Amino acid sequence: MAEEDRDNMVINIKNEYESYDPDEYKSKLEKKCIYRWPSILSITSSKSMHRIPHMASLGPYHHGETHLPPMEHHKERALYRVLKRSGVSISDLVGSLKGVEQDLRDSYDDLDRKLTSDSFLRMMLFDGCFMLELFNARLKPDPKDEDDPVFSVDSVVMGTVILRDMLILENQIPLLVLRKLHGIVEKKEINDDSFLKELFEKALGLFDLPVNERNLHILDIYRKCLIMESAPMQQTTPSAQVSTKPVSTRCLSGLHVAGEKLKSVLTSIPTLDCRALCCRPILKSHVRSAMRFHEAGVGFKKGKPENGLKITFENGVLTLPSILVDDHTAAIYMNILAFEIMHPKLWKQRKMISFVGFMDSLVDTAEDVNLLCSRGIMMNMLGSDEEAAEVFNNLGVGIPYCPDYKLYNPLQEYAASGWNAARAYLKRKYFRNPWAAVSLLAAIVLLDLTFLQSFFSVWSYLFAVQVQLSGLTQSRGRSDMTTCKLTPLLK
Repeated sequence: MAEEDRDNMVINIKNEYESYDPDEYKSKLEKKCIYRWPSILSITSSKSMHRIPHMASLGPYHHGETHLPPMEHHKERALYRVLKRSGVSISDLVGSLKGVEQDLRDSYDDLDRKLTSDSFLRMMLFDGCFMLELFNARLKPDPKDEDDPVFSVDSVVMGTVILRDMLILENQIPLLVLRKLHGIVEKKEINDDSFLKELFEKALGLFDLPVNERNLHILDIYRKCLIMESAPMQQTTPSAQVSTKPVSTRCLSGLHVAGEKLKSVLTSIPTLDCRALCCRPILKSHVRSAMRFHEAGVGFKKGKPENGLKITFENGVLTLPSILVDDHTAAIYMNILAFEIMHPKLWKQRKMISFVGFMDSLVDTAEDVNLLCSRGIMMNMLGSDEEAAEVFNNLGVGIPYCPDYKLYNPLQEYAASGWNAARAYLKRKYFRNPWAAVSLLAAIVLLDLTFLQSFFSVWSYLFAVQVQLSGLTQSRGRSDMTTCKLTPLLK
């Protein structure tokens, strides 16, 4: 009996092997764009809460969860509103989705095979109409909806669903659903995402949408707008640039040539701390926080909005994109990270992964947040700087960070220079305000004058000695000549 079971197993494996088509697998893999969270992130309890929608399920992964059914009624209301304002029939809407059902199914990874066609299409219909109606209500507010719990502009539900739940990786529906439904409503064929441009500008604050590209879902568009060359998510708050020009050190060189008198004068001047030149260089092997870089002489500057998440380091200045930290930042960033980890093409680029990994090393404490906020780089909408620091510290846990060495190596080499640290220390201590600068300049002037006074005193003394010696020499010469003249006479 055991041998018969083994033969059956061999036959089954053989049939599966013979039916396997690598090209078919590759084709299906390219179509997948909506995934469950990777285990490397989901095993962390503090992060798992970011994979779950708060108010509305979109798609099959979270459909029917215990805390989400109350929103199903409003999805039915959304379908009713779409039908009423467009005049189309339910049959037209369902027919448009039926023709692309397989493409929609192929978009999901690990889709339940038991999910029937009717259940799947019903879900896509209700979820798609719900999203379109939320966008439409935000774009064209109706005074009649002023007190509506969901479809009013000021609705808490609308804000939470649009700004958070629609950006959860496991809570996506393919954009193809919105294209088909919107095409039926507008009674025209839609082949790109330009119809979403105005909707997204007012609903999500996203501008310059990549409408000519093949966009997969809402999260994909949000990511592209965040990292693309034209990055609408950046803030426009002006920032201050830290100068790294060297400070004059003539006062320090004077210590090597001044005598005891100069030292006593120097100690009577407001404290001139020379410890900066003895700063221990920072080792290259350790990742630095913003404050450590700042102490090492690195300046910070806010980048231009059109540069997206690009980070550059030139002439001692680290340029970073503007970062808004609020209640939804952690959830949005974590889901973009999960998307990049799961999607093969995005994993090759790893733009968000690299950015978050760098920010995790840069932001360790509240002091780092305060520094970045003071430069206009970070806008902290949370209760404290400690909370903002915790956001980035938690984001980096479990992320396979691969640093950009073209950026990282020059930055580390600059920070490892003791001379750069000395210049930064002198600048912070003696040029932090006008009075400190005036005090330092006065010290330098006094030191120079004291040096000149000592120099001329020594020079005058040496000149007097030289004159006396010259006089003695001349006197001795005349005495010798007189002696020579008297010698013959005495004989």
